[in-house]
Amino acid sequence: MLLQGDMVTQYDVGVIGAGAWGTAVAMHLARKGNSVLLWVYEKPLYETLLTDRENRFYLPSFALPEKIDFTNDLKTLAASAKDIVIATPSFAVRSTIRPVSEKLPGKNILMLTKGFETETLLRMSEVAGEVIGKDAAIAVLSGPSFARELAEEAFTSVVIASKNKELSHYFQRMIHNDNFRVYTSTDVIGVELGGAMKNVMAIGAGIIEGLKFGTNTQAAFITRALAEIKRLGKALGAKETTFMGLSGIGDLMLTAYGKLSRNRSFGVELAKGRSPEDIIRLQKTVVEGYYTIKAAYDLAGKSGIEMPITEELYKIVYEGKNLKTSLNDITTRVLKEEDA
Repeated sequence: MLLQGDMVTQYDVGVIGAGAWGTAVAMHLARKGNSVLLWVYEKPLYETLLTDRENRFYLPSFALPEKIDFTNDLKTLAASAKDIVIATPSFAVRSTIRPVSEKLPGKNILMLTKGFETETLLRMSEVAGEVIGKDAAIAVLSGPSFARELAEEAFTSVVIASKNKELSHYFQRMIHNDNFRVYTSTDVIGVELGGAMKNVMAIGAGIIEGLKFGTNTQAAFITRALAEIKRLGKALGAKETTFMGLSGIGDLMLTAYGKLSRNRSFGVELAKGRSPEDIIRLQKTVVEGYYTIKAAYDLAGKSGIEMPITEELYKIVYEGKNLKTSLNDITTRVLKEEDA
């Protein structure tokens, strides 16, 4: 129960967003002994969670721990949770937290959302910082982690980044256990950039898979995709070594080739000739790469960075360019040195 007389129950953690990832992280935190309040956007899902304690919409087949309570009132969560975890889709972060922004300063914030804000090209921690205020205590979590496997307690490893080392270590201690290993970093730009761009590149990997171009093509693609991400990261001030870690190559490999990847599946469906709009319209869960492609394309143009894979994916998804024509335009580009 949230209310006891006139007193509001206090929770260790409030998780904003009951998608698959938000739910899985809420389960993990509860298993570690934390009291968790999970905010649910959809009314039918909220009612189902109250009665059945199972997220049949996004993470079915798991009974949620008793230490998780549910609410559809964001103000209640903001008022009663000591720490806040944000797990909404990237396009909804600003609009979701803005109504409770005055209650968030002074709380520790952990961003699970990966992507860029399409209109501003800001990273998710930057969006949260704008809404909450310049002194907001924000960390970000990224790395190769499917929600279902975390819920199953399969071994998983991620990285938490913040400019404030104490904050990173705080969340590291909160989350880490034998099945969920957590590293820390101060490279917030690199960790967020890797987490966002892997969704874009996974769509390309899915297209190649759907067209049955083979493993030679996949190996070449993923290598050049990583080079492109590193190139953008260097321009934005990230550390190159970050992209060789969990939030870089680790998350890229998982999302590009893992069977549970929504972004990879989106690319496979594109290869079948389906339109991006139809795929998204019929998709129950969010395909972050669909939204990130446009922001990444704009960011590359703004930064003056050559990103041919991102450019072609943008043209495929938003301009209807023929897939094989697009791939041909990439493979017939002018000869270069590998580090270019």
